Amino acid sequence: MENSQPKQSKISTPMAIIAAGVLIMIGILLTSGGIGSSKSTEGKTLSEQVGVSNDKLSECMNSIDQTALSQKIQTSVDNAMKAVPAEQRGTPYAVIIGSNGVKTEIRGAESYENVKKLIDEVNSGTVTAKYEGIINLDEEGDHTLGSASASVRIIEYSDYECPYCKTFQATLKQIVDESNGSISWTYRHWPIHQNSFVKLIAAECVAQIKGSDAFFKYSDLLFGLLKTESDSVTDQL
Repeated sequence: MENSQPKQSKISTPMAIIAAGVLIMIGILLTSGGIGSSKSTEGKTLSEQVGVSNDKLSECMNSIDQTALSQKIQTSVDNAMKAVPAEQRGTPYAVIIGSNGVKTEIRGAESYENVKKLIDEVNSGTVTAKYEGIINLDEEGDHTLGSASASVRIIEYSDYECPYCKTFQATLKQIVDESNGSISWTYRHWPIHQNSFVKLIAAECVAQIKGSDAFFKYSDLLFGLLKTESDSVTDQL
């Protein structure tokens, strides 16, 4: 679901089935040289680059309740996109929330200029497109960049194998960095590409072990694996 790019297709396989299959994928990665032996150009896996050992990452990934995580993600997505027809849903998807209670949505990887314009609309109290979904401002396990007292919040649903999400990640980071504490950005998962589920499990483990700052650094590294729309690298976690 991109405003300026072709719409991303949602995979038809239910997330619960994807979650069940991830155990097999993790096992393959662990036994065939995925986690722990395949190195980045710096000679370290991505987790090592943010201070998480391969053993700790593997232990955590194997302990994750994948079914519960899938259900939690899908419930959050369904609520947030309640007013969006299923065939129009895609990544990235974001909601801008002002301290005045005004909300608007972003469908797709909007440009820096357009996102800033939407933020201005929210601050003014008059938006072109009013948000009609049900967005929880705080969910257990949220990852937020920026001030907790920010007057504007952006909550994004994203996928580590979505090329548009990769572009939008950089845009939102720039907006937060330039906001002097007035804007925060919360990253939430929506794995519509099958191989992205194992990546988000790894990212969640990094967050559990090293915290939110490491999560965002690790997310940047995961997006760095994505060179083209068809590239799906899962052997450098």
